[in-house]
Formats: sequence, structure tokens, C-alpha cells
Amino acid sequence: MTIYTICFSARGTGVLRTESIVAEEAQAAIALVKRRLGASRTFQEARVFEEGELRFNVSSDAKGLATAGGGETRSRS
Repeated sequence: MTIYTICFSARGTGVLRTESIVAEEAQAAIALVKRRLGASRTFQEARVFEEGELRFNVSSDAKGLATAGGGETRSRS
């Protein structure tokens, strides 16, 4: 099991809510985030982090349809 940190926000407003979830794989974490964004009237974006690194950006449109894209790969120094 992996711990994922999720930062939810409204478009362009910065982080409004941060939570940690435990999932067996990234796809399970993304599915959870998509469901939450689709049902939310406040949040339109989320960033999913694994071990402190951005893995996925998830956003929803005006109709509540959420899509995920790959995150930036960051190297550790």
C-alpha cells in the first residue's frame, strides 16, 4: 500500500484542502480523486503526490467530468 497526498483547489486559488489516502496503486487514488472532483462544487483541481513527488494533475470541467494527466517529473537533489 502506498500513501498519496492530495491537494484540492479551486482553479487558480491555491490549495484549499490537503488529505492523505492509502491505495494499492496510483489508478485507485486517481479514481477516488476523480469521484470527489466530479461531486464537488468547490474544488476543480487536484494534485496527487507520491512520496513528495507530483505524480498526477486531475481537473474537472464545468460539467463535473474529471480527467487526469501526468505530473511533472522532479529529480531529487
